[in-house]
Amino acid sequence: MFNPELYFYYILLLTLSIFTYLFYRRTKDLFKTLLITITALFFVSVVCSISLALNYYQSLKPSTEGIGISNVVSYWLIGEDAWAPVWTIQLFKKAYSISLWITLILLGFLIILLFMKKTKRKT
Repeated sequence: MFNPELYFYYILLLTLSIFTYLFYRRTKDLFKTLLITITALFFVSVVCSISLALNYYQSLKPSTEGIGISNVVSYWLIGEDAWAPVWTIQLFKKAYSISLWITLILLGFLIILLFMKKTKRKT
């Protein structure tokens, strides 16, 4: 299930897992740790999704001379391994779709955590 074109997400997930562990050891409050980590992941994921969307829609324009990576964040996400000969519109669409799903899942987790925080505060 490892997608080499999205290796940046795997590195980000590993880094934030380490951050979560260290922050939890410091605060001893799992709820606060999860809320901060999911919020940070969500905002980074939104930036990545926007970047990949711009790259995908840029590759759909017929006026361009070919397809290519249009911004730095997309280049980090798609990577050097999937260089020009294999860059296709389908690859860009797949990367954008996966990124969008990750963003929506994180949004769902964030909404659940905020709802739990609100109900926790009422009691």
